[in-house]
This record gives sequence, structure tokens and C-alpha cells, in this order.
Amino acid sequence: MFGIGPEELILVLIVALLVLGPERLPRVARDLGRVVGDLRRTSDEFREEFLQADKFLEKQASSAPAAVAEPAPAALPATTPSDPSELAFDREMREARERLAAAREKPAT
Repeated sequence: MFGIGPEELILVLIVALLVLGPERLPRVARDLGRVVGDLRRTSDEFREEFLQADKFLEKQASSAPAAVAEPAPAALPATTPSDPSELAFDREMREARERLAAAREKPAT
């Protein structure tokens, strides 16, 4: 468990008992357990959202016709950043947004 052996865990519990006292230690442990449970639940929900979105995108891609797999239009700047201080991640996100916008406009016309 986090690279902590039983001796270290007992030492941490003794120090916590000395610092917090016998009245506050159970309350702090209960609150800490609730926080850990909430974080774990939130993490699981977040993971499920990503998995559901991935399945949705795969379903969308499989139901789309094969003719959609055309190269990106040349009008979009592929690698030229709009800002010289733009990071690679920001550039990739901007390009992805531009490709999505172009793909949304294409079926409508």
C-alpha cells in the first residue's frame, strides 16, 4: 500500500493519535474515508464517461459511410500556428477543432 510497510503505518497512526488525540482521531479518519470514497466514485464516473464517449465515437465512425474519409481541405492551415508562442498541444487542439468544424459544415452543404 503506497510503499508503506506495517511498521511505518503503525508509526503514522501513533503520531496521528498523539497529534489529534483520541477524541478527534475517529472523526478525522471517518472524514478522510468519506473523501477517499468520494474521490474514488468521481474517478469511476469520469472513467465511465470516457469509455461511453469512446464507444459512442466508434459507433458513429462505424455507421458513417466510407466516402467521408477524404483528406482535409487545403484551406485549413495544417501546421502554421496562429500565435508564435502557441504550444504543440494547443496547436493540435486548435487543428482538431478546425477539422471538426469543417466536417460539420461539409455534410450540410
